[in-house]
Amino acid sequence: MESGLLKDKLNCAKCMEPCSLIKRKKSSNGSIWRCKKCRGEKSLRIGSWFSCSKLNLQEIFLLTWHLISGTKTCDIEWDLGFSSATLADWRQFVHEQVLDHVELTSSKIGGVGKVVEVDESKF
Repeated sequence: MESGLLKDKLNCAKCMEPCSLIKRKKSSNGSIWRCKKCRGEKSLRIGSWFSCSKLNLQEIFLLTWHLISGTKTCDIEWDLGFSSATLADWRQFVHEQVLDHVELTSSKIGGVGKVVEVDESKF
């Protein structure tokens, strides 16, 4: 939660009262949001990029780490037991999330009164 991947506060959609984060063994994530007033429950993942996945959070973090680290698809299949279709979907999804983050947090270089030098390189 400190990293901002999951919400640290949630208001109930029904009564708008603050929800509490409680431990729940039956939940695949180990915790849920619960409204004190109307007793409504929501997933820990609500409003996050994990909300549409059937994988548990541990699987998502391991898979994302492997993808970002450049682990070969066949090694991920072997280590985690995911299908190639699941890996292809997640590889695309993680790629899109990283691009979105870069676009939102990056600023343009140069501007009025600033000189930008471009050095020629071969890649």
